[in-house]
Order: sequence, then structure tokens, then C-alpha cells
Amino acid sequence: MLFAIQNLQFTLGGLLLEGYPAFAARCACAALLLAAGLLLRRWLQKWLFPHLSKFHLPSRGAGILIGSFARPAAHLAALTGLYLALASLPWTAAAVRPFLLKLFRFGAILLLSWGLYGASALTELLLAGTREEVRTNKTLRSILVKVYKVLVVILGGLMAAQELGLPITGILTSAGLVGLTISLAAQDTASNLFAGMMILVERPFQIGDWVVVGDVEGSVEDITFRSTKIRALDNSLYILTNSDVCSATINNGTQRTKRLYRFTLGVEYSATRAQLEKLMEDLRAMLAASPYTYEDSVIVEVSGFGASSIDLLVSAYVRTADASSFYRMRNDLNLDLMDIVRADGLDFAFPSTSVYIKDGAADTNKK
Repeated sequence: MLFAIQNLQFTLGGLLLEGYPAFAARCACAALLLAAGLLLRRWLQKWLFPHLSKFHLPSRGAGILIGSFARPAAHLAALTGLYLALASLPWTAAAVRPFLLKLFRFGAILLLSWGLYGASALTELLLAGTREEVRTNKTLRSILVKVYKVLVVILGGLMAAQELGLPITGILTSAGLVGLTISLAAQDTASNLFAGMMILVERPFQIGDWVVVGDVEGSVEDITFRSTKIRALDNSLYILTNSDVCSATINNGTQRTKRLYRFTLGVEYSATRAQLEKLMEDLRAMLAASPYTYEDSVIVEVSGFGASSIDLLVSAYVRTADASSFYRMRNDLNLDLMDIVRADGLDFAFPSTSVYIKDGAADTNKK
């Protein structure tokens, strides 16, 4: 096991201090061992580990381990002194010492697990060789820490149970059967789990991004192994399973560097060709001169003839990716566009219907 301390027998009373009662010699030895353990704990806590933390360590992992094992190592020193003191007492029978050793090992395993549990920052070293966007993914790092801590607790619990004499093989077999049953009953959960891992690794979006997933649009609030939470513009919260997210088309609006200002402008059919050409020229000039748009992206052309209007395609890229800024810029551009249409003597078309009644049909109805 972890420690090679076996059934220690102290015979100082009979060998070193002949002439003194063995009882007193063993008690004195036990007191010295306990005091040595307590002093060693104090030295580790107050001097050794504080000084080690100030040194320039060769690796970050060494610093993490020193910080996480400072208290467990100090308590292990006190535990060792207590065990040796109890084992050396004169009234401690030989049959009791194996039990004391078992308790000592049990405590040592708990302290070791405590130190490893506190070293969860080691999981960040697993991402050291990955891409920057993976290393800086807070959600992935949080999940790795949780998985690491769960594994430490499970392994520490199994080692402690084995030290207490519990049937580890039976426990593992039962756990395997239970795990198989759960996996068969939770295939959807497993699918969501793997889908969540793919989202965290590939990062099609991250927390705070504005996305469109299928027919859901909003800001990403949280990403877990099972689901993704999206806050819509009306403040509704959508919780989508990760398998549905991965199977849907994802539009990440946050990753674009500009937005498209595009719509169809309907002009009345009473407009002449000269008026249309003048209007399109004025609209192109306005959009090209605007500080909101990219000059080389401006498009103003006749796109077709509708039921009630001559349709003009108006399109340009706006110098923002933020939604609120885009809405403000679009508002200003629309108002400028309206002024130009009116200044050119034209008007906007609206849906209309013409109804023709024949005179003959009217006379027939009168009869």
C-alpha cells in the first residue's frame, strides 16, 4: 500500500533503559513520538511550504501540488506521530496494532484524496497545447474541473473502502450493472452529453453570443453537457438539448464584422424612367456618403415590377455588428431615404386594387 509502516514494537524500556520500568519508558517514547509529529506539522505549515511557494518552481504543476498538499501533508505528519505513539504504548496489545495500522492507512488515503482534490487546477494543464479559443473556454474548464474532482472522490472512496475490508469487486460489478442499465435507459442523455462536448470543443458559439438556432434567436446564457440556454429578445428563456442544437443550422451573429442593410423599396407606377434614374442616383449618393455604410457595397437597382409598385432593391453593408447600433443606423438611413423620395417628387406605393364594373352588367342587374 501507500506506506510500509508495519506492526512496530518498541522495546526501549527493556533494551535501552534497563533498570527502569518498561511501562514508564514506553509512555515516554509515545509522548516523544506524538510531540515530534505535532512539531513536524507546525514546521511544515509555518516554514517549509510557505518558503517553497516563494521559490521559482520549474513548472506550474509543481506549484499547484505544493499549494494543494500544504495542509494534507502537515496533517499527515501529525497522524503519523499519533499512530506511532499509540502503537508504542505499553497497553497496546500486538493484536491491536494491525487495526491501528488500518486506521492509519485509511486516514492517509483521505488526506491524499484531499490534496489531489485541491489540485483541480492541474486540469488546465491538459489544455496547454490546444488552441487559444479552447484554452480560454471557461465552460470547458469548469466541466473538466468537475470531472476531475468526481474521479478523485470515486478513486479515494474505493481505496478507503478497500482498506476497511469492503468487497471492492462486488461494488465495481454492481456499479457496472447499474451503469449499463442507466446507459440503456438514457441514450438521449448520452447523445446530449457527446453533443455538448462537441459544442465546447468546436465552439460554434459561446456564452454571450447572439445566435439563431433553428427558429430560436437570442443570446446564449449557459452551455452545459446536456443543454444550451438562449435568452430571446422578448426575455423568454429557451432551453435546447445539445443534440437538437448540433443537428440544427446555427447562425452566430456575434462573429460577423458587419451587418447587411437590405430591403425592397416600392415606388408608384406613375413614376417615369427619368424620375426613377434620378431617385436611384440620389439614393446611391446618400448611401455612399453615409458614415454608416461601406461605399463599395452600395446597390440600388430596379429589381422587378410588383402588383402595385415598381420595386427597387436597396442594399449596403453597415459598419457595425452590434444589433442595437444597427437598429439606430437603419433608422437614420430610412429617414434620409424617405426625404430623398419625397424631394424627387415621388411617393411610396402601397397595396391597391382596381375594380372595373361594365355598364352592361349594371343594366342587367337593374332589370
